[in-house]
Amino acid sequence: MPKERPLKPVSSNQEPLRRVFSVDDGIQEIEDDIRYLEGLQEGLKFAAANRKTSGNVNTPPPIATRPNLVSHKTSDLSIIQDTDRLAGGDASTDAAPGDDEERGSVASRESYTLRERQDAINETHPFGIRIWKPALYKKHRSVQRAADEDIHETKYKRISWKVHVGNNIWAATVGIFLLAFLSSCGLLVCLLGLFTQPSVEYASVLFRLGHYLFWPFGKVVLIISDQQYLHEDQDEGISAQQFYNWVTGHRNRLYFHNSQAGSGNYGSTGSDNNNTDRHRRLFGRGEWSFGRFWFYLVFYVFVQPVSLLLAFLTWLGVFTIPMSNVLWNLMYHCRRHPLALEFKTLRHSVNGIKDKNVLLCTFRCAGSHYYKYTVDGTNVIVMNLGAIVVFTIFQFYVLQNHIFPMNGSLIFCLCLLSIIPLAFYIGQAVASISAQTSMGVGAVINAFFSTVVEVFLYCVALQQEKGLLVEGSMIGSILGAVLLLPGLSMCGGAIKRKTQRYNPASAGVSSAMLIFSMIVMFVPTIIFQIYGGYLMDCPPEHQEKPSRCYFRQPPLKFDGLYSHVIKPMSIFCALILFMAYIIGLWFTLRTHAAAIWQVPEKQSLNASSQLGFIPEEEESEGGHDGPNWSRKKSTCILLGATLLYAVIAEILVDCVDNVLQQFPSLDPKFLGLTVFALVPNSTEFLNAISFAIHGNVALSMEIGTAYALQVCLLQIPALVVFSIIYTMNYPNDSIVIRDQMFSLVFPRWDLLACMVSVFLFTYLYAEGKSNYFKGSILILLYCVMTLGFYFQGAIDNNNWDN
Repeated sequence: MPKERPLKPVSSNQEPLRRVFSVDDGIQEIEDDIRYLEGLQEGLKFAAANRKTSGNVNTPPPIATRPNLVSHKTSDLSIIQDTDRLAGGDASTDAAPGDDEERGSVASRESYTLRERQDAINETHPFGIRIWKPALYKKHRSVQRAADEDIHETKYKRISWKVHVGNNIWAATVGIFLLAFLSSCGLLVCLLGLFTQPSVEYASVLFRLGHYLFWPFGKVVLIISDQQYLHEDQDEGISAQQFYNWVTGHRNRLYFHNSQAGSGNYGSTGSDNNNTDRHRRLFGRGEWSFGRFWFYLVFYVFVQPVSLLLAFLTWLGVFTIPMSNVLWNLMYHCRRHPLALEFKTLRHSVNGIKDKNVLLCTFRCAGSHYYKYTVDGTNVIVMNLGAIVVFTIFQFYVLQNHIFPMNGSLIFCLCLLSIIPLAFYIGQAVASISAQTSMGVGAVINAFFSTVVEVFLYCVALQQEKGLLVEGSMIGSILGAVLLLPGLSMCGGAIKRKTQRYNPASAGVSSAMLIFSMIVMFVPTIIFQIYGGYLMDCPPEHQEKPSRCYFRQPPLKFDGLYSHVIKPMSIFCALILFMAYIIGLWFTLRTHAAAIWQVPEKQSLNASSQLGFIPEEEESEGGHDGPNWSRKKSTCILLGATLLYAVIAEILVDCVDNVLQQFPSLDPKFLGLTVFALVPNSTEFLNAISFAIHGNVALSMEIGTAYALQVCLLQIPALVVFSIIYTMNYPNDSIVIRDQMFSLVFPRWDLLACMVSVFLFTYLYAEGKSNYFKGSILILLYCVMTLGFYFQGAIDNNNWDN
């Protein structure tokens, strides 16, 4: 077969491109698009010229077929039409324009990095594979450079009034406390040491430390070199000249500490011998004395616990992370070499630090950008919420009964907050494993672990006869996925751009699958509504006012209709739904695997690569674009988070009764429709809104569709099978079907709400355009449907004839 000719860039003498814009586009957006396209053409010419001079003839196959990145601007634009082989090379364009931090040098063509795998998954969004916005790979962030290196701004005259306000708040609260506390500790060391010279020397360290922490801004912490420990201290801090260079030319930063010395730019030795001969120094160094003994006794009993507690609290405050780093590093240096520390004001220390290394310097106590700070690929806010998980479990099982009883509603709220970080860790672990393994393994892990945690929660609720809670959670998950999530995403995407366009053909498969799921899921409901029969209720004849009769449908019972028709039909529909999921996975693995996981020809030595096999990468564990979590680490986090989720689910369901008793007007189904349906999916909402803000609203709506399909094709069949197995040994006349089982028989309002919502979502999705008007329509419809469910519970619980 003849080889396909690569797409060549448009030359300057060709007919100008026709650009079609509408009133949906802003004037500034049109100008930005034109400049982008013109720059793109110049870049393609340059790439083609480099290719001719390089003499590289053999071009590896493209990594993945990327969607049209420009056709959302105009349907007649002929540049970049579903190809990655522009000018015969790899044109790797980030799906999130404007996020310059996520752009970087793509790895060589022989290596398929984790970043490229995640981009391929997010751009092709294959069925059954987890879509994840946070980077699964290591990357250099601006906030990471500012926080990991602990650098902000340096010049006194550039400090804003906001920084001054925060500094004064620190001095008036924590600073004055630390000054009094450390001064008292220093006085205690002097008293216990009988005011000997060593005790006075060690006590002076605490006095100076207290004065420093009262107002650390604009001061430097120095280390005095000792001839006996030169080899040990050679990597501590930076030299005076390096510090001067940082102060005068490091892009107006406001914070520095000695972790910056490990970057390779500071220090006189390489990184090979770092920490190799370093001693732990739990009790300092030098000769033992009476004063040294009392200093470390006071240090470990009073100073360090209080300082580390404050460091922990300031870390939880997120914005005060700089002071957390200050306290943590000061405790480290006070433990290793307290007598070698010296504190000086930066304005008056130019001549006093020539022969000393600088350990720490700060000009601020807080930074507004620290909410973006990540630790090991995890946002610091999510990581801090993990403390609530530990506290909730400890409170419920240890403190609740006798030591420190807490209100059940408060524990319920703590459980809801605990679900958020656990759901994030489970989602990131699943996405990380999926991106580092074959597609088959990733799909199976995503199907199991993304479902088992919520299914376990609902199974516990069914065991405690809270079937209405489960019913509301299922309906609420579907409504949230097809109305609230895409509505918020469209409105979020309109913040930066009035209208976002995408290929409407991509909505075809997902929309058809979603409508199919809705139809199959409500078949038992339709049968019961048609053939279930109705009762006529009339008021007593002795009432004076005219009597009115009502038709009502009795609740579902273990009668002949249920045993011979509805129950077999529910089982069959559940199997059909699960079979549809298996067919979708098979379609993805057999048809789209090569397009997503395609590797260079040199590595495609057998047919296993067509099934999504990913070769091992020895160099991917470290460095830029390497995985944040290895497969082993991801597996451990996934199992641990799943176990903690199961424990939190038990506590959550146990506390539901307390909430319902405290709020008697709250219907269990409405509680499931709102709280139980939305809180476990908070990570899906955050991912979708983040995608939309960065210009990929189609992927945001795909997240909602994928979750709705996961509910219909996995969670609902699992609950149907569990409820039948769980009640198998119960007498039929003792089972309340709506409380103890999930029978796939819903009220008529549930059927109407889900069908109307799904059809409106698929209609708007198929138009190929997104704006805040459509998003508002979806959100308003969600509010109307939710209010209808509230009144549904009120109608069921009241006798309106009275």
